[in-house]
Amino acid sequence: MIREILARPQDIAWLPWAVQYFFFIGLACSAVLFAGCQRAFSRQQPNVLEFAALMIAVTAVIVAPLALNADLHQPARVWHFYAHFTPWSWMSWGSLFLPLFSVLVVTYFMALTYSRLWGKTLPRLLAALAWLSALSAVSILLYTGREVSVLRAQPLWFSLWLPLVIFLSAWQAIPPLLALWLWRKPQYQLTLAHWQFINLGALVGVTLIWASGNNPSAQALRDWSVQSPILATIPVVLWLLLLGLAVVNKAKNLSTLMIVIQGGIALSLCWSVRWLLLMQTQTLPKFNILANPYSLPPGSEGLLAIVGTFGLWIALMIAAREGIRWLQHKVSDGKLFKGEMRHG
Repeated sequence: MIREILARPQDIAWLPWAVQYFFFIGLACSAVLFAGCQRAFSRQQPNVLEFAALMIAVTAVIVAPLALNADLHQPARVWHFYAHFTPWSWMSWGSLFLPLFSVLVVTYFMALTYSRLWGKTLPRLLAALAWLSALSAVSILLYTGREVSVLRAQPLWFSLWLPLVIFLSAWQAIPPLLALWLWRKPQYQLTLAHWQFINLGALVGVTLIWASGNNPSAQALRDWSVQSPILATIPVVLWLLLLGLAVVNKAKNLSTLMIVIQGGIALSLCWSVRWLLLMQTQTLPKFNILANPYSLPPGSEGLLAIVGTFGLWIALMIAAREGIRWLQHKVSDGKLFKGEMRHG
């Protein structure tokens, strides 16, 4: 008996908005964890690296929820997570984790800004906020990773290694971003180069362990790399370039141009990993032999979403940096005026 099964290509469920969310929330969590490490283990206080990492985190944590809300297609769906909470859903838990994380990051940043501008050390408050923010970042990483890796319909996603690869691909971007942010302070480049070298090693190590496994996810990853060798080569080339720059940077300081290039490559690696894992895998067949073709539209559900979120992030970073400088001038002028009044 011959039975004919009809099937048709399926539409892409997750749009580029999801890639943007995973990109920015990954940067925010990684930057907060980096800042927490500086608060816990660095003897230099106030710490420039901690403050710069928090400035990156607070701007990214503003953009990420906006991208997630756009990916939900209907803003009213956000309310449904609270009105109809489902404990077995990672997305429902995320509706609690994400606002808490955003509030903690902003509070941590504001407290550290106050401490730096007005000369208040606030050691206990900042330590508590650093620990709470770091724990909250871990909850976000767990939620964002598990909401993807629990899906059995996509064998490549169904792996506990996936959340770790997503995190490490963002973690490696923080040292180059900090070097770019502190381009006028080359004395931090060596420390950041050590961080970058370790991060890249951890990323490739976890990826190789994942790919060498004896399970459907590892097999799907190997099959995809064979079927799409050009796409699979992109993150490998970016990783090799970053490794080479890290090795050079451990020997000598990079020029401003090379710092900019390094930051761009690191962000490209972080973004491309998310695009390949979240978007390209949706084109693979699920229950049939048909591929699901996808072409990037130019509108708000495609290229405009990507450009718009990056533009917003750049604008927020400029506003944060210039705002802090303005506050520094105001505070210093105020202190000078008070000193003149006392001496007068």
